[in-house]
Amino acid sequence: MHTCFILHNQIPDIASKITPERLVTAHSGWETVEERSWVQSQHNGFDVFKSELPQFPADIYLCGECSSTLDVARIFNEKQMLNEWDSVLGLRQNSGRGQLRRAWNSPEGNIYAAMRLPSTGFFSNEIGSLAIGYLLVGALQKLGYNSRIKWPNDIMVDEKKVGGILLEERAGILMAGIGINVHSYPPTELLRNNWAVPASCLCQKEQTLPILQVWQTLVDYMHFCYNAQVVQYTTTKLISSVEKQLAWLGREVWIHGSDLVNRSGRIMGISQDGGLRLHQQDGEKIIHSGSISLHP
Repeated sequence: MHTCFILHNQIPDIASKITPERLVTAHSGWETVEERSWVQSQHNGFDVFKSELPQFPADIYLCGECSSTLDVARIFNEKQMLNEWDSVLGLRQNSGRGQLRRAWNSPEGNIYAAMRLPSTGFFSNEIGSLAIGYLLVGALQKLGYNSRIKWPNDIMVDEKKVGGILLEERAGILMAGIGINVHSYPPTELLRNNWAVPASCLCQKEQTLPILQVWQTLVDYMHFCYNAQVVQYTTTKLISSVEKQLAWLGREVWIHGSDLVNRSGRIMGISQDGGLRLHQQDGEKIIHSGSISLHP
């Protein structure tokens, strides 16, 4: 039996404590938390509120405002608290980070998660971010969203960015930082000028989505799909599967932050080591860093 824990301890300079009542009043997306039965307890030296998660494959830890959920996960990993697929969710982040260490806008009402991944298979090499992106996009599609992977680690719905993935490894433990815009998204003026992909969120106007239940659904699907299918894939099969979920396949894009002289190309697919294959005037090129936007 797995458990949902609410952290009722402050972790100095990293996370503030919270209660189920405070979580419920923080944002309407957390209101369903009060439908659960919570018991105050101790867990690995922390004061917590806990509630069972029947038929769920992992533990979930909820905390208040934090520097980032990856920072909280680092503390938990030092105490050997996180097993594979366990996750940390924060109410909000004040030092969230995205690709190239860019700041990640993190107001209340969205998913800010750090999830421990298996350290074997595709997650042990350079295509790990594409593997988790493939799983997450598939989970969002199961929820009815027209979701795609924007290379290298962004998540799009209906041609707009709704989230991103950042992998961090410490002491042999691989964590995926996952941010998903559920109820809000950064205003246009906060995005990088000229080439930033427009942002959006999962919910429609006047709609409220239950954040904890959405996260459970995503994790449940990712865990099932990984163990039932992906662990049996060859690298070629995974790359082929990722390409079917790839945003802008066959379209002309502009490359940013790469060393290519000709900075535009048509997306041909993904290389065996996770790079982006581009057709340019002088032939095929592969990039392994930077980001892309649609060619104007």
